[in-house]
Amino acid sequence: MKNRFLLLMGLICAVLLAVSGTTAAAAEDAVEPLLPLPELLEGAEGTMVTIDGEDPMIGPHEKYYTFREDMKTAASYVDPSISVVIGRGRFKDTDYTYARVRIASAAQLRTLLASPLGSENEALGSAMAKRVRAVVALNGDFAAKQVRGTVIRQGEVLRLNSDGEDDVLIVDAQGDLHILEKGTNAQIEAFEGEILHSFTFGPALIVEGEPRYGSVDRAKATAKDAQRVAFCQTGPLEYLLMTSEGPEDKGSNGLKLDEFVELLAHFPEIRSAYNLDGGSSATLVFRKEDNNWRKVNSPHTRKERNIKDIIYFADAWEPAPDPTPTPEPEAAPEEGPENEIPEGGEPAAEEPPEGT
Repeated sequence: MKNRFLLLMGLICAVLLAVSGTTAAAAEDAVEPLLPLPELLEGAEGTMVTIDGEDPMIGPHEKYYTFREDMKTAASYVDPSISVVIGRGRFKDTDYTYARVRIASAAQLRTLLASPLGSENEALGSAMAKRVRAVVALNGDFAAKQVRGTVIRQGEVLRLNSDGEDDVLIVDAQGDLHILEKGTNAQIEAFEGEILHSFTFGPALIVEGEPRYGSVDRAKATAKDAQRVAFCQTGPLEYLLMTSEGPEDKGSNGLKLDEFVELLAHFPEIRSAYNLDGGSSATLVFRKEDNNWRKVNSPHTRKERNIKDIIYFADAWEPAPDPTPTPEPEAAPEEGPENEIPEGGEPAAEEPPEGT
């Protein structure tokens, strides 16, 4: 009888421990919804600039930033041409940082190479973002270092060399993301519509709302706990720039590729998601203030390495100058005995005292 009782108690304890472990794991994997994406500002005085070819580099403007007490940098930026909100979360013992972006025109989604294709020159992502006065920027696909893959930037074909080995991301003239799984030159040339940008890194993480598990990334780091980067679309002219931390970041384990897909799958807003260069290249840049651009992911280390290219979002709003206050006219002196003018003209000069 005693043995049966001990056996029963042991089974109960085992069940409780299993339930407790399952509950703890579920709590650990719980993901909060994305922060709401602000609408574009309405009713402001100013001019919407048409971006045709060259970036006018007119922003961002200090008065459109907002701050939160829980962040050491600006938390959002909203003007009539672009809105950005920065958020953070935690998944599988790993911190992540993201930016949600809304723009008024697809021409505001732009790219910048640190140097021409084939060059060894690189630059910090924050320095490149400052050079073009980006509102927000994300590292790209390391295009200038690669030999394989198609590179189209701002509508210019810099290289056409897709051999079916990699998933290819295309951004069209409407700002929509299209993923060609195992893309080829023929598929790219047959693409209907104008291609603004293309990226070759991958793999596809979400295609038309469907997660893609079991893929292999270009860096062959699929099963490695690492920093990850994804460029996602959540709606017309709406995007999500997602970064997760790695084991070199304090308090984070890093994510395997399928775990990163699992994180993104928690957000039903995502229609397309594409894997970009991660590891130490993972860079999300948001302007702080006082002409200062900074990396905002991996906030515990702030380490930043040189990279080859960025995807960035430009400002297209020129606010009206603040009105110059009109100086108030000086008040006329009040009339009094000392200011009275006697009859017949100007007041008589005072007589000098006797003896002078």
